[in-house]
Amino acid sequence: MMSLHSYKYGMRSKLDEFIKRNKKRNAHLYVSDLTPGYDYVICPISNERLSMIKDNYITQILGMKISDYPATQRICHKRKENIKAGLHEIDPATGLTMYEVGQIKARDILAQIDESGLSGYDRKGIKTRATHMSNVDALGRNGYSRLAIKAIIKGNLTKARKGLITDPTVRQEFYRYKAVVSYVTEKHRALLSTGYITGLAGKPNAHHIDHNYSILDGYKNKVSPLVVGNIANLRMLPWEENLTKSSKSGMLIETLLRNTNYSAEQSTVEFNNIIELIRDDLLHRVPVTGGNILERLYAATLC
Repeated sequence: MMSLHSYKYGMRSKLDEFIKRNKKRNAHLYVSDLTPGYDYVICPISNERLSMIKDNYITQILGMKISDYPATQRICHKRKENIKAGLHEIDPATGLTMYEVGQIKARDILAQIDESGLSGYDRKGIKTRATHMSNVDALGRNGYSRLAIKAIIKGNLTKARKGLITDPTVRQEFYRYKAVVSYVTEKHRALLSTGYITGLAGKPNAHHIDHNYSILDGYKNKVSPLVVGNIANLRMLPWEENLTKSSKSGMLIETLLRNTNYSAEQSTVEFNNIIELIRDDLLHRVPVTGGNILERLYAATLC
């Protein structure tokens, strides 16, 4: 096994050799009257002038992790311009840009089958999977787990911006609002479900109770949960239709208020009183109970 001294010496030797080659190969970067950032970039570790600081240089020559490398400009503007010009150059044989020719060539190479029966795509997938599975953090999560967590968080933020779900910062408040709506709704289940087959999604001919004016819209528009859970806002839908409908409303708020004999002001006041109770529960970590909130609401009304 290589000792730490040998490892550091080996990396130092690699860097020394690289510096010698770089001075010769990139001598044009050391002439006078060049502009830093445009004509070249400087590696903060070796202090060498380069047109581009590649990952391989960081890991193989410097012996560092990409994540540990200092934040700095890693490609000069002139190199970018040359790459862009080269990619747009037309190949006279095909009439395609050099970028397109390169993409076709890369796909052809990856599609080739080796003696083991694997294509380049297969080998690439195996290598990627092995890297992600072995890259375990302090919490025991592999690379795939961390990517999934990031994707879920990003997806939920996007859905929240589009109004499809509640913003994560107010989600606990919404869940408790929903619990009050569900408590009120359940009182009507026996009457509504008479004559219908009920059950989970996927059960043949099963129906679900649907809130015509959705619970999410009720929360967003500050509608009392007693209004949203009122029998006048409830109907039975086949489970397929209910899942397709999701959080969309099939009724205007004016129609909802009229059908439940509520004024807009009355509904808003009731909503605000219930949200105040919910926030108090969140503050004191009280378990989610729709019935308990309504009991306290009625008690406060009688006082």
